[in-house]
Amino acid sequence: ILIGLGYTLRSLFSFLLIVFGINSLLCQDSEIKKDTMENYTNLSNLLAFNVYSTVRNNSMFVKHNSSNTTLALIPNSAVSIGGGIGYKGVALSLGFGLPHSSSSIYKYGKTNSFDLRGSFSGQKFGGNGYIQIYKGYYNNNPNDFINWTKDYFPQIPKLRTFSFGGLGYYVFNHKRFSNKAAYSRSQVQNKSAGSFTVGIFLNYDEAESPNGFIPNEFPDSIGNDLNLTGFRYFATGISLGYTYTWVISKSLYLNGEFTPGGGYKDVKVITTGGETDIRRNAHAQLAVRGVFGYENKYFYAGITGSTLIRTIKSNDYGINMATEQLRIYFGTRFNIGKK
Repeated sequence: ILIGLGYTLRSLFSFLLIVFGINSLLCQDSEIKKDTMENYTNLSNLLAFNVYSTVRNNSMFVKHNSSNTTLALIPNSAVSIGGGIGYKGVALSLGFGLPHSSSSIYKYGKTNSFDLRGSFSGQKFGGNGYIQIYKGYYNNNPNDFINWTKDYFPQIPKLRTFSFGGLGYYVFNHKRFSNKAAYSRSQVQNKSAGSFTVGIFLNYDEAESPNGFIPNEFPDSIGNDLNLTGFRYFATGISLGYTYTWVISKSLYLNGEFTPGGGYKDVKVITTGGETDIRRNAHAQLAVRGVFGYENKYFYAGITGSTLIRTIKSNDYGINMATEQLRIYFGTRFNIGKK
């Protein structure tokens, strides 16, 4: 792990020397030196409040290399509601999950979860991180394996996952593109603009289930192929992405971000027989995010969705992890004056 991290840091440092040099040359262009207020407006001097509703997931998709069928394992995630406050570029929010109904638990099983996320949106630099713990999953594609006619999904209540990770990045076109307008809402983008980004990421995932990843309702023949009881992986590398905000009208905007990444990973897979397979090889991942919102000086609202897909491969298995979030928010701003 340390060797892979050291290699990534050296590669990133060399790459940043090149891209920062190119960026400094581009900034010599007189057109880029226009007043940034023409491109975005700063609203961090206003006190902002918001309320939101969020759904989060940490899903797994497991496939044996000898099969064409993928086992989809999904947590029964709760809907969270909460609120936040922001001022002078600093924002805090707090939410809590609503309890599941008895019909939801019957159909999808019970999931206990802890999901903590944070982000930083500066003018030139940004970053985000997450910690997730989920216990209790269900299989949402049983008919791909057996003839399933029951009114609930097969469940794996002892399947537990633990994930954490983070990404830090640099925004090249920060003269025209507002990273804060796209994500923290402390600025408003006045003209459509986009920017390339470069960054470094780190991810860790582990999953374990004493009785395997196959529901008890499935026949033993399926478990003989998908005889997985746990895995863990660590990955680090460099990301290179692009983000763009389309100002549709004075009050409407649409932002999209596409950030692939690659680097090094260390994978360990454990099967029901206690056998382990350890692999150290190249890593690939993809982060996608989109925001559609309404904006004016004193009121804002929108919907945002994001997913981070990581690939975990061993000699016998291909596993995809997907950290997903969907949020709807409404906010207002106040001018509290100099005092």
